[in-house]
This record gives sequence, structure tokens and C-alpha cells, in this order.
Amino acid sequence: MEIIPSLSSTYKISLQHDTNPKSIPDLSKNEVIEGKVLKSFPSGKVLLLIKGKTIMAKSQIPLREGRILPFRVEEVLPGTILRVSGVNISDPKDINVSIILSAMKENLWKSISKNLNNYGLPKEILSQFKTLMNDSSLELFSKSAPDLLKSLIDKSGLNWEAKLKKALLDKPVKGDNLNRLIQGDLKGLVSKFLALKGGNGALPKKLISTIENIQLLNRLGLEQDRKIFLPIPMQFSNGLFTVGQLLIRLPQKEYDKSPSQKKNEDIFRLTFLLELSNLGPLRADLTVLKKRIECRFLMTNEKTKILFEKSMSALISRMKETGFSIDHMECSIQDSRTVQQSLIGEIIPEEGTSLSLIA
Repeated sequence: MEIIPSLSSTYKISLQHDTNPKSIPDLSKNEVIEGKVLKSFPSGKVLLLIKGKTIMAKSQIPLREGRILPFRVEEVLPGTILRVSGVNISDPKDINVSIILSAMKENLWKSISKNLNNYGLPKEILSQFKTLMNDSSLELFSKSAPDLLKSLIDKSGLNWEAKLKKALLDKPVKGDNLNRLIQGDLKGLVSKFLALKGGNGALPKKLISTIENIQLLNRLGLEQDRKIFLPIPMQFSNGLFTVGQLLIRLPQKEYDKSPSQKKNEDIFRLTFLLELSNLGPLRADLTVLKKRIECRFLMTNEKTKILFEKSMSALISRMKETGFSIDHMECSIQDSRTVQQSLIGEIIPEEGTSLSLIA
């Protein structure tokens, strides 16, 4: 995401001994060259173009297609090692995952909503926050999926700096326009809280830190595999206020598409994770192609499964009313570890950033 400052990362590419020598370009130690990422695969493999020759690489941090990267030849014999430096990707070590997990577990959004009156803020600011939080968490199912996702991202605070930059570049921002921009953005509004209170306030400061770490996480997710993570504050009519997790997998872009791939190039995959006291943990995996949806619900107990199966027809009817058709829907029971696993784990890679070239 452009709102996050670029983070410098350095990692290396090492050639396998059994790689076909004819496929390896002529290189000399300490030579500085450039390589282009021709193709990036969901598996983590990337196809590179170096000195007119294509080389397949494997990485835990896949690189975006079309990027031109700087390489320095670190070793030639017995194995060729290329070092990549100055690449503007997020380093997982710069992301404080514990802050994000803690905010969701403790429901930081609810805590701020309940305690905001204690900060002595003007009634107008309190009203703006209440309206923004209600718009974000009470009206989740009043819009169609595309409009809903756009609205959630727009109000979450994750694009605050990008919106502010765009407003400043388009034209001088007047007071009224700036206030409207702030009122519709969680990070902008909480930043205003802190400015009015001289930077004091443990909960607002923690929320700002949480949003900033999610921004870093999403920069990494987009660079890796076009993934976006969102915490979803949710208020129910019975007073329950909880936080769900949403992982959006944007369509993969491939250079060489077969006819079947061209048909499915607009597929979105969504995973939603929620834990309710009466039903236990729930996970929904959705595949969305235009107005067609396939959905699988995972839960940990038979009682919840029976309840969901009874509600399927109503859910299908509700989706049809919003213009969607359900191609397939099923419920299954899984162990709690599988259902409850945080979706953040699908973005943060394992330790190590080395790339091994393979034939």
C-alpha cells in the first residue's frame, strides 16, 4: 500500500549445482546487473530474465511481476550467488503481529467506544466517532459484497495517508473538506482525538499503532501474493460487540493464460473468521466470480453445524436478493486449531528470504 514508507530488504539467489549451465548467463564476481520478474506464481516461484536468459527461482517472498531488480554477483564458484538489495518490500520483522493480535483479542475498538467519554472530548467529536463506528460495524450486511468491502476498507483507517495525499494533490484542502475526510476515516479521526488531547490517551495510541502495523502487514501481503487483511469490528442487535478477521485474496495475474485461466482471472477468494460465545469459532471460505459464489463453512461442533444447515436456504435467498447466486455451499466440522488459526499467518512467511534458482 502506498501509504506505508518503503522498507529496504536484502536477500540472495543461489544457483543449484544441477542447473543447466546453458541457462545461466555469463556472470563475474561483484558484477552489478539488473533482472526482470517475468512471472510470479502463487507457489512462490518466480521467472526471472537476466542478461537475456530466463531463470526459474523459488522464494518465500514472491516478487511482483514486471519489477526490475538490482543484483550483485556475490559468488560464481562453486555455486553462483546473486544478492538482491534495495528492494522496496516490507520485512516481516518490522511488523509487530502481537499488537494486532492483542487488539483483536481485547477488542480495542469496543474499549475505545466505551471509554471515549472519559477523555473530555467535545460532543461533536464523540458523535462523529459513534457514527463512524456504527457505520463500520452495524451495517455490515446492508450492502452488496463489492460495496461492503470498499466501505470497510475506506473507513478502517488503512488508507488514511493515501486519501489525505490525494486530497492535497487534487486541490487545496479547505477546513470543511478536511473535516469530512477525517470524519469518514478511523485513523484520521483517532489522530484528531490525540491532537486535541496533546498526544495523551493509551487506547487511541494503541489503536493507531495497530492500524499502522496492519498497514505494514498488508504492504507485505500485496507484494507477496495480493492479499489484504482486515479486522472487522461487529456490533449485533443483542449488544454483542466482537471482532472478526477477513482475508481477501485478490485475483492472481499471470502472463500466459490458458482459456480456463482467462475465465477465472477475476476470482476473489475471501476467508472470514469469527468466534461467538454460543456457537464457538466459525470460518467461512468463499470463492467469488462476478456474481457467483461458492462457500464452505467450518465449525467445531455438531450443534453449530446443524444450526447452519437449517439456515442455508435463508442465506441463499438473502444472497439472491442482493444479486448473487450460490453455486455450492457446505458445512463441515474441523478441529479447533484449524478453525481458529489467525488469518495473519497466511501473510507472514516463515523465517528466511533466500531464493534458490532451479532448472
